[in-house]
Amino acid sequence: MKLLKISILMGCFLGLMASCKEKPKAGYSTIKLNDFFELKMSKSVAVVDNDLKLTFTGVSEDSRCPRFTNCIQEGQVKVALTAVVDGKSQVVEFVRKPSDNNATTVTVGSFKIQLYDVQPYPESGKKINPADYTARIAVRKAG
Repeated sequence: MKLLKISILMGCFLGLMASCKEKPKAGYSTIKLNDFFELKMSKSVAVVDNDLKLTFTGVSEDSRCPRFTNCIQEGQVKVALTAVVDGKSQVVEFVRKPSDNNATTVTVGSFKIQLYDVQPYPESGKKINPADYTARIAVRKAG
């Protein structure tokens, strides 16, 4: 009888422990230096064999001229990333115009972060959900 009570108590205890399990923390995808990669809004990457992590944190402006419309100005898109280098975090902002042929580059520590493109591109009459943004990026060594 005593063994049965102990078994029941252990079963209840293990059941409670399983239900209290912490949710896993979001991890970082890994990328290599000099490789192009796509980074979705709110997602993070870590550079293999380097102390750099990037998180796509926001689009503060998207005034690019929508497809199928005529605009006086081409507009621009402003993208924010959080960069963590050697344990120190900083927000970096990129401003990119549709006519930019080269990457928009920001230097953080010993790294050059290069923004090549931001998708989706605006279309007339369609609102972009912030979660749908993706940035095309490459990370290189500075200097």
